[in-house]
Amino acid sequence: MAYTVSKKVTVMGDQRVSFLNITADAATQTVETGLKKVNAFAVGKQSGASGWAIYANSNASGVESMGVIGISGAVSGDQAFVIVYGE
Repeated sequence: MAYTVSKKVTVMGDQRVSFLNITADAATQTVETGLKKVNAFAVGKQSGASGWAIYANSNASGVESMGVIGISGAVSGDQAFVIVYGE
């Protein structure tokens, strides 16, 4: 199973920005952002469990992996919008 992710990448100043619309179908997942390195992110949950944890430059298992975000604590059907700033 894989998360459903729609993505748009643009540039703002000296940062690349990736806009992600994420729908979960499992508790954990690693999401490709389209960036080489994540510098910061902002999350807006639309629906779902309150126990989401999101990790920058780390896969869902906690292993460093540049340019991705790892998500844990989600429930199938949860949805969030994530804005990722990076390089």
